[in-house]
Amino acid sequence: MKFDDLITNYVGEFGLYQKTQLFLVCLPALITSMNALSWTFAGADVKHRCRIDSASDNVYWSGPLDAIPRTDCGLSNRSECPFEKCSFGNGKALCTETGNGYVFDRSVVKHSAIERWEFVCDRHYLKAMVQSAYYVGQMAGSLIFGFLGDRIGRKKVFFIAIVLQIIGSSGMALSPFWQLYSVFRACVGFAHPGIFVIAVIIGMELVGPTKRKIASLFTGVFFAVGQVLLGLLAYFVRDYQYLHASIAVFAAVFLSYWWVVPESARWLVSQKRYAEADQILRNAARINKRQMPEKWWDDLDEELNHGGQRENALDGGEKRPIRKHNFTDLLRTPKIRRISFSAFFCWPVVSMLYYGMSMKTDFLGGDMYMTFIFGGLVEIPALFLMYLLVDRIGRKPIISGGFAIAALCMVSNLLLGEKVNAVAIVQFLIGKASSTATYATLYTITPEMFPTVIRNMATGVCSMMARFGAILASLLMMWLVDTYGKVVIIYPFAILGICAAIVVLIFLPETTGKKFTETIDEAEGWTRNQEEMQPLSTQSPQSAKGAAGDTKTK
Repeated sequence: MKFDDLITNYVGEFGLYQKTQLFLVCLPALITSMNALSWTFAGADVKHRCRIDSASDNVYWSGPLDAIPRTDCGLSNRSECPFEKCSFGNGKALCTETGNGYVFDRSVVKHSAIERWEFVCDRHYLKAMVQSAYYVGQMAGSLIFGFLGDRIGRKKVFFIAIVLQIIGSSGMALSPFWQLYSVFRACVGFAHPGIFVIAVIIGMELVGPTKRKIASLFTGVFFAVGQVLLGLLAYFVRDYQYLHASIAVFAAVFLSYWWVVPESARWLVSQKRYAEADQILRNAARINKRQMPEKWWDDLDEELNHGGQRENALDGGEKRPIRKHNFTDLLRTPKIRRISFSAFFCWPVVSMLYYGMSMKTDFLGGDMYMTFIFGGLVEIPALFLMYLLVDRIGRKPIISGGFAIAALCMVSNLLLGEKVNAVAIVQFLIGKASSTATYATLYTITPEMFPTVIRNMATGVCSMMARFGAILASLLMMWLVDTYGKVVIIYPFAILGICAAIVVLIFLPETTGKKFTETIDEAEGWTRNQEEMQPLSTQSPQSAKGAAGDTKTK
């Protein structure tokens, strides 16, 4: 009997217990989303001008404009301005400061990090550096938390990440220097995969095979809702320090999770900790009004016990050492190596597309806050569309099609331009929706492609690789595009999107309806044992209870 059979036949695929726990583990994705995108408002571009000697007492944007002599080109009179160049109303103009600093417009943003540390003119690139710090932290977190999640358990990693989110949010609110702010921003980035990726893993390991897509849907929807909540919060809290402090207070609520969220029973079984797994599964079965058999672990397939090296932890039998897996297992065997390299390419591309479009919503025009909120809302129907299609047409068509559609949106923007608002809006909606659905489906297929013993580590490494795409998107969208124009976005986004679509079609396996593999040996034999890997919908209840090798199809 496989663990999936145990869940399906005795616990229930998606009962009240799973629904409650999935809701709880997905809730912290709200703060992950808010911290991930908070720099949109904390580092919002604000109008600024040079501070003039003759008007040095006036520190506000609007006051001295009419009093300052203007030349035909829109620059202030050189004799009145201690700058080589000083442009009004444009936060992107180059200025050479000689001593007086800048005056910022506070009509929209009351207090931003851009104003506090003067990230303007020749310091404008620092805005991209601060955002990149988040993704550098996220990259490290993906590597470390992915490893720890398989070593010490999902629950401990989940809680550690929540604590780090609280520390990082509080630190950003209190940091007196931008360098320290960047460190705390890297801290919340480091915690991101410890919450979001672990939530997906816990959710997928908790439910039956036919319900795994719900885990990705829930986490994606909560991430999108977090964007909407951030936009609403930023609309009312227009001081970046209070904004970060508010997120930290919200995150503190999740400290209660140490007593609320249990460890993954599937992970406990893979570690031969049957007593703990039995307690969790019996509680789940009781809430779902089901009944667990006695000593069910004796009926599990030998693959779950690493080639028969079973520890009878309940009966006091002699324990044998369990092989500890590491990153080399992602490349050691041929099938997993092919899957790993393919995933390592696709994840950075989808991250670049998603975060690039999230950072470039301004072509819609209008209010900054409403545009941001709208950008979050558009993700929700895209996720539900993915939910409806992912089991009908499969994972691969959605991922490959999403990459291709996002790439075409980029090309159409280059050909049609942004001057027609309706065209720009359609491009944004389709591109953002397709990248969102692609990202969510990648989160679904990735844990399904790897066995339990390295699943969390593999997903974590993939998430780490995605940060390269996010860092590139930050540099392109927050710095280089202002200098070289949108061609620095269009070409790499479109070309890489098409290449990723081809890689998915050729090199990744379709996992729709397939059971989780438990060991590397089982995963390597996947293609040789298709009968063993039949979707649950084709199995009878009797055959599901038997050994995988005896599975019969209807």
